[in-house]
Amino acid sequence: MAEVIDLHGRRKGQRKGEGAEEATKGRQRRDAKPKGPRSRRAKPSPGRLRRKAQAVAAALACGLCPHRCAYCGLPIEDPVFSLRSAPYPFCDPCREEYLAFLRYQEGITDHVEYWHTEAWAAMWRSWLEHMKAGERFRRSPEFLRLMQENQE
Repeated sequence: MAEVIDLHGRRKGQRKGEGAEEATKGRQRRDAKPKGPRSRRAKPSPGRLRRKAQAVAAALACGLCPHRCAYCGLPIEDPVFSLRSAPYPFCDPCREEYLAFLRYQEGITDHVEYWHTEAWAAMWRSWLEHMKAGERFRRSPEFLRLMQENQE
């Protein structure tokens, strides 16, 4: 097999100022498999676990900010809440799409855009189910415990 030599005349794996033998030894060390038993999944350090818990807590606690559209995330200056018109804070375009989805679900086809298809409706149904799943988790004892631990 041919050796790969870069523009500086070094062999593949060889560092600047390193001879060919040293490069080979370094490559062998890097390629060597670790000795001893390894678990399939490394346990995260306590600091990493805490950061992950904080990220989950923050994402779910701030997930329904009344000043951001729940669907697209754009800022909303004057949020309008009405459970029938929109169960979540929506910007104007997303609220119009949500209301169009409700009309589509009821079979009303008075002002249907060309993209208002079954795939579009399935997307809305999936998104609403996702939001409901988040609400169920936010009410769970595990999430409440997570929030308490991250308050300290």
